[in-house]
Order: sequence, then structure tokens, then C-alpha cells
Amino acid sequence: MRKMVLLLLATMLLLAGCGGNEGTEDVTSLEFRKNGQVVHTIVEDFSASYYSLDELQSQVQTQVDSYNESAGSERIKVNSTEVTDGVITMVMTFQGAEDYSSFYRQALFCGTVRDAFSAGYDLDVELVSAQEEGTTIGRQDILEMGDRHIIVVREPIVIRPYADILYASSGVEVSGSRSATVTDSAALSYIIFRLNKMLPMQQERGGKNL
Repeated sequence: MRKMVLLLLATMLLLAGCGGNEGTEDVTSLEFRKNGQVVHTIVEDFSASYYSLDELQSQVQTQVDSYNESAGSERIKVNSTEVTDGVITMVMTFQGAEDYSSFYRQALFCGTVRDAFSAGYDLDVELVSAQEEGTTIGRQDILEMGDRHIIVVREPIVIRPYADILYASSGVEVSGSRSATVTDSAALSYIIFRLNKMLPMQQERGGKNL
């Protein structure tokens, strides 16, 4: 049953349109909050006669409850699910990117560049500046940005970080200061963004305000 539910959600995720303007909520997206939470909004066609909203809600909630029970706390919450004019919108909040990754079995990381490197992510990539046309950076430049924050993802989806985007890899279309669309589902995509204010965890560790 879990595989079926996750397959349905993954299908909705992968088929959802990734276009749209910054700030719109009519596309499937991942919103990253300062407190570490990730808000996943799925927007997809739900007009087929064999689709059952009640059944989907029940199955998703069952899987969320199972995950939370295993985690020992409420790590995932289903905020809302509704269908309007044959389009379903489901909003889920994950306490951290690791919960999203574990639940969907899909790569997702959000943290400092230093932590991404320590976690084993390959940072030997070329990133393009979102603010200076034609400017690119490579592995060494990225590693020197140790305290800046980076999102690593492997799926076509709209990404909305909580601060301005600085650099992005190929396969990522930056559409606004805090909105980008990942179009590559085959390889990992990288987005570095500016941290405007220290998080409590960083303050405890003596982190820098970038």
C-alpha cells in the first residue's frame, strides 16, 4: 500500500507543470523556510473518473501517520487537500529536507555548503550566477562559500528558498530572486542562496551572517 501511495504522489509530482510566475501557488513547488521546514505543494490534474479524493486522503494520511510513528514525533503534516475544477492541490509540511527525502525516497538537501560537502554531495559542478550574467563558479569557489546555504534536488519542480538565489546549476531556470524551476530529473541540481539572517542553530555554533 505504501508503495502505491508514494507512486501516486511521485507521479503527480513528476507530471505537474513547473511553469508559472514567482509567488504563484498554482504549480507544484517546494518552499524552504528559515526554521528548516519544507512545504510541499502538489498541484495536478485530478479529473479522471477513477480518482477518489477520499481514498487518496486516507492513504496519504495513513502513510504520514506511519512515518511519524516511526520517527517518534510529528515530522510530516498534511495541511490541506482540495480539488477545484478537476485540479488537486495538496499541501504538506515536512520538518526538514531529510524527512521529505526519506518519505518520498527522493534526493533533497538544504543546508550549508559545508554540510552538503560533509554529507557526500559532489560539488564539482559549474554554477551560473543569477545576478551577474555570464559569471560562473566551480568547485573551489563553491567550497569557499562554506556557510552559504545550498539546495540539492533531483526532480523537476519549482523551488522557493527563503532568501535571494545567487547561483544555480544547468537545468535550473531562475525566474525571480526567490524562485527557480528545476527542469532536469536525471541529475542533481544545485541552488545557492543568500542567508540574510543567522538561524538560532548557527548562532549557537558561532556561524557567520552572510
